[in-house]
Amino acid sequence: MGFQIEYPLMLLLVIPVIVSLLLYWKSKKKKGKKEYIIFSLRSLVYLFLILALTVPSVLYPVKGLHTVFLVDQSDSVKRMETEILSAVNEAVKGKHKDDHYSIVTFANKPKLEKSFTNELDTISQLSINDEPQFTNLEEGIKFASNYIPGNKKGRIVLLSDGLETNGNSLRQSQFAKDSNIELDIIPFQSPTVEDVSINSFYTPQMSFEGETVPLQVLLESNYDTDATLIITRNEETIVKEEIAVAKGTNQFTYQFLISDPGMYTFKAEVFPHDDQIVENNVSHALTQVSGQPKILMVDREGEGENVYQALHSSGWNVDRILPELLPTNLSGFLDYESIIFHNISGHQISGSQMELTETAVRDFGVGFIMTGGNESYGLGGYFKTPVERILPVEMDLKGKKEVPSLGLIIVLDRSGSMMGEKFDLAKEAAARSVELLKEGDTFGFIAFDTESWQIVDTEPIKDKEEVMNTIRSTALGGGTDIYPALEEAYQQLNEMDLKRKHIILLTDGQSPNGAYDEIIDEGLSNNVTLSTVAIGGDADLNLLEELATLGTGRFYEVYDATSIPSILSRETALTTKTYIEDNPHVPTVYGGYVWSSRFQHGTPFLNAYVATTLKPRAEMIIESEKEDPILARMNYGLGRSIAWTSDVSGAWSGGFPSWEEWSGFWNDMVTWSLPSYNKGSYFFSSFIEGGKVSLKVDSADDSLLPLTISVSNNKGEIIEDISSKMVGPGQYELEFSALPDIYFLNVTQEEEGEVVSTFKSGIVVPFSTEFEQRPVNSELLETLSSNMNGQMLEQPQDAFRPWHKNLYTSQNVWIPFVILAFFLFIFEIFIRRFGLFSFTFRKNTEKAKKNIHSATKLKPKRMHKAKQTTQREEPNIDLPKKIMQKETIAKEESTTADDRMNQLLKAKNRKRK
Repeated sequence: MGFQIEYPLMLLLVIPVIVSLLLYWKSKKKKGKKEYIIFSLRSLVYLFLILALTVPSVLYPVKGLHTVFLVDQSDSVKRMETEILSAVNEAVKGKHKDDHYSIVTFANKPKLEKSFTNELDTISQLSINDEPQFTNLEEGIKFASNYIPGNKKGRIVLLSDGLETNGNSLRQSQFAKDSNIELDIIPFQSPTVEDVSINSFYTPQMSFEGETVPLQVLLESNYDTDATLIITRNEETIVKEEIAVAKGTNQFTYQFLISDPGMYTFKAEVFPHDDQIVENNVSHALTQVSGQPKILMVDREGEGENVYQALHSSGWNVDRILPELLPTNLSGFLDYESIIFHNISGHQISGSQMELTETAVRDFGVGFIMTGGNESYGLGGYFKTPVERILPVEMDLKGKKEVPSLGLIIVLDRSGSMMGEKFDLAKEAAARSVELLKEGDTFGFIAFDTESWQIVDTEPIKDKEEVMNTIRSTALGGGTDIYPALEEAYQQLNEMDLKRKHIILLTDGQSPNGAYDEIIDEGLSNNVTLSTVAIGGDADLNLLEELATLGTGRFYEVYDATSIPSILSRETALTTKTYIEDNPHVPTVYGGYVWSSRFQHGTPFLNAYVATTLKPRAEMIIESEKEDPILARMNYGLGRSIAWTSDVSGAWSGGFPSWEEWSGFWNDMVTWSLPSYNKGSYFFSSFIEGGKVSLKVDSADDSLLPLTISVSNNKGEIIEDISSKMVGPGQYELEFSALPDIYFLNVTQEEEGEVVSTFKSGIVVPFSTEFEQRPVNSELLETLSSNMNGQMLEQPQDAFRPWHKNLYTSQNVWIPFVILAFFLFIFEIFIRRFGLFSFTFRKNTEKAKKNIHSATKLKPKRMHKAKQTTQREEPNIDLPKKIMQKETIAKEESTTADDRMNQLLKAKNRKRK
């Protein structure tokens, strides 16, 4: 235990206090007992107040040590997980009774794994880190330092190889240098294994159509082996070769003919024998090829033939693919200037592909055209999808095509196997189906596990929002039994007098037991139809397909859960049967557009189309007799979109395919859909280090116009956390965190709020340095421990070694001094006001009066005689005056009543003599 004061300079106040006390003492002419006591009390008051102002504290030694085990979970040490965990457990065994410990794991970001405890627990496993591609020692040390209580002995034990990729740990150790925290190090290095890695993959950044470009792959290996090298271009294999890889650096060069323009994405992969680290076996490269624009047409076999021929005859470079071959990454979409969807159902396209389409149009100016048919627009299930956002029309008919007597029941599997995304998407899809219905339509929602659960009663819809919220609140259950729920749905619809009655069954399980034939046959006799959706490969595909066939509905086999919303939207639209308008007529063409000139000699007739609703900011080009859009267009972000709501085969489009202007008509549409902005000239450079990409973008003409810069990854996701700053006219610097991937950069220049030019390019972030086999960074680790009073530990048990100095915790005690000074001050006032012996004097006076009164009763005559004698002789003698003066002096000096009585008696005795 010790004692300290926080403000020692306050002790200088003793000097003026001493001076004031001496002056006070000197001013007193008479120094009796009372003055001495007052002087002492006042001195103590001053002393206690001065001590309180210094803020004194009592120091108690801190017991125990708070140790944080900071465990590296990055990929560079992932093969040492068992050894690291063993070291932690071994270290904990060496702790003392008062010691506490906790565990913090980190890679790119730290995470508290175990709170402080003094229990001897054995740690069996640690949670998985989300970003093991990086090592951020700075964030780990900062988190651990802040977690240790400030008034405790703190120690961080870092278990790492010191190969940081992000942050600046040296800077953080300097910040923590003066804190009560030590940093000890237990170094770990993953064992060296056989490894072949792609050191670099090079293709030229820019090229031209018809040019041959080099593809250069540089491999690094620590052993001799054979391998397979594969190079793909936009997922199409262009090189596949068996190669011999020697220890050291290996270079392989190939040539590739660029036949079409666009953004070429190349990927190189090497597959060595006995390779132990596969993460560094892949690399990418980008090449922007200039030339004639390319068009992507997605249709089912042969259905869009006349459009393809029309475009081909106009000189367009068209790639025609099935929906199953639609690109699955952004680079595949950016290879084209415009995309055409011809009568493609939404369930044939995944949710991520729809989002990629939207990103390509909105952020990179790719055009988009959709044609009609029995599997397009609302009939294709595009309600509330990214594709609907792109288009100039909406799938919801806004109540214009209302059909009465509609009943729909959705039967959804809520068993445990539906857990996760597919159950959430299925509920959301059911809620969207309600949006497509109108108030008054009959709707029911039944969920099932081992029994049937009526979530939404089958009755006319009164409040859509309430029904949708009820559906979304459905919880998961247990097993799977389809039949009871399906039977309940049929029983409910069989009893209802409705024109159209339909059931949609969604499940990922199997439940073959049940009299399905009987309930379906009875349902058909009551106009009830059934469609089924099999989610995943574990569903009973044969049963569900048979049920849909018997129920005269449709069967859907789904492996991508993101397709579920499109399926339910499509089923709801088909049930309402309000989307197809099949009345032949000649549509109205609006003037004022370039396309209008093609209709100078007449407009072909139209047989049918898919009913939609024009968006407020879209332009109507051709309108049906019921004022529905036949042809509409709209700007969306940097891109443009067109909606043609009839088909292109002639079955719906009537006289249009045989129209002499048909080829030129499609040429106009595709031309308008192309990016409308000038391609600006920009230069950019990139620097990649530690998971951070630094970009510098320069305008070739040093324009002062503002630039908007967006970055997307290959999944089409916009990178949000970008720090951007303007460093000069037309010069920008950007920085963002990036995982190994391809990133696409889009630069937009605006003037008075209007886009005047755009530029797009891409960068490749290679695999993380975490996958390079490097030795422990001993120099960095030793510096860190030295800065924070730590050391490199040879044994894990040393983690609880004695701390480098004594540490005390303090308890302020200034309040007691203030309280003492207060009470002494009050006491001093009391003495000055009432005197030191005032209480004793009053007590003795009362006693004296009582004794006199008693004496008077015992000797009345004697006392009376004495009184007469005194009164008779008082005028002639001075002695009574002296006696009175003495009595006065005695009273002033606070003498006791007994003394005064003795003096009076002596005076009387002398008088008698």
